[in-house]
Amino acid sequence: MKYFKLISFLILAFLLGAVLTTFPTVSHACKCVELQSVEKELESSEAVFSGKIIDITTEKNNRKILFEVEETWKGVSQTEIILKDEWSSCSLNFSKGESYLVYADDFQGEMTSDICNRTKALSGAGEDLATLGKGTTPTEEVDLKNQLRNPVVRYIYIWLPLVSLLIVAAVFIRKRSGY
Repeated sequence: MKYFKLISFLILAFLLGAVLTTFPTVSHACKCVELQSVEKELESSEAVFSGKIIDITTEKNNRKILFEVEETWKGVSQTEIILKDEWSSCSLNFSKGESYLVYADDFQGEMTSDICNRTKALSGAGEDLATLGKGTTPTEEVDLKNQLRNPVVRYIYIWLPLVSLLIVAAVFIRKRSGY
């Protein structure tokens, strides 16, 4: 009977931990009205720059794309920038080592881009580059590689107290049962 209580408690604690660390994600439908002109896209974007992808990290459905900024037309003064997105049918197929012309928007405090704007490989962006003209070189030297790294232990603030509680409960039950 005592082992049944212990097993029930452990199952309940595990389920509680699973529920507390499982957060729903926001989903968005991918529906593009029509591609805007270069001028309108420049006006509506938070940032417009060209750059080479240094690194891409993926965790679950979230990607972080690190760009080395080569030229900027709007909103970017740093030599590196990170775009974040959730991998979906709206996501662009970025490749490490390739250069892109990026029209980025601010979504919940982070820069992002998707298939509904004019972001494209730099090799196919001739029309856009002709319209944009000469950009400027970023002036602020930064190194954002450390921001791509994921913490070793996620949600430690939830799991550590839960595991501690389980250990204390197991010791308490064991002492009461005389083992």
